[in-house]
Amino acid sequence: MKTKIFLSVIVMGALLLTSSCSKETSAIAEAAVSDQTLASTAQIDAELKSANLAVPCLLTGTIPDAPVPVCAITGTVTETEGDGLLFMREEEKMARDVYAYMYAKYKSFVFGNITKSENAHMLATLRLITAFKVTDNSNNNPGEFTNTHIKDLYQQLIAMGNISLIDALKVGVLIEQTDISDLDKELLAAKNASIKTVYTNLKAGSNAHLKAFIWNLKIQGVVYP
Repeated sequence: MKTKIFLSVIVMGALLLTSSCSKETSAIAEAAVSDQTLASTAQIDAELKSANLAVPCLLTGTIPDAPVPVCAITGTVTETEGDGLLFMREEEKMARDVYAYMYAKYKSFVFGNITKSENAHMLATLRLITAFKVTDNSNNNPGEFTNTHIKDLYQQLIAMGNISLIDALKVGVLIEQTDISDLDKELLAAKNASIKTVYTNLKAGSNAHLKAFIWNLKIQGVVYP
C-alpha cells in the first residue's frame, strides 16, 4: 500500500507541473464565471445520478443524499482484502474531505455534489469493513487519517487546490484518476464477490466524477489531457 501511495504522489505532482500553465486570460475568466456557467447542470447531475445509483452495497438502509439499494454481503476476506478495504476507505474519505474543503472555499457546486457521492463511497467500504469484522482504527474527522501517506497526500492536495479554482478542479481530476487506478489494482487482488461488486461500482462513480471535473475545466478554458 505504501508503494501505491508514493507512486500516486509522484504521478500527481508530475501531472500538475505539466498542466500548471493555463491561458493568460484564465484568471479573468475564473473571476467572471459563475456557478450557472461553470458547467451544464443537467449534464453534471446526470453523471452524478448514474454514479450514485450504482455505487455501494449496504448492510441495511440507505445513505442520506445518495440512496442506494440494499445488497447481500457474503463470504470471508483475506488479510490482503481487509487491508485493501481499509486503504480504499481512507482514500475515499480523503477525496470527500478535499472536496468539502474546496466547496467551502470556492462555493462551486461540482465540489458540493461530489462530496456527497464520496461520502457514500466511503460508507460503502466502511460497511464492508464492519460486516467482515476488519479492525478499523480510523475516524470520521475531516483531514484525519491513520494512513500517514494518505494524510501527507491530503495536505499536498489542499495546498495545490488553494491556489485557484482551476487548480482545485485539476486536483479533482488527479484524485479521480488515482482512485480509478487504485480500484483497478484492488479489483485484481480481490477474490470476494461482495468486495469486487462494490469496487466495480465505486469505479463507475469515479469515472462519472472525472468527467464532471474535466467538463468544468473545459468551461474554464482549460483542455485537460
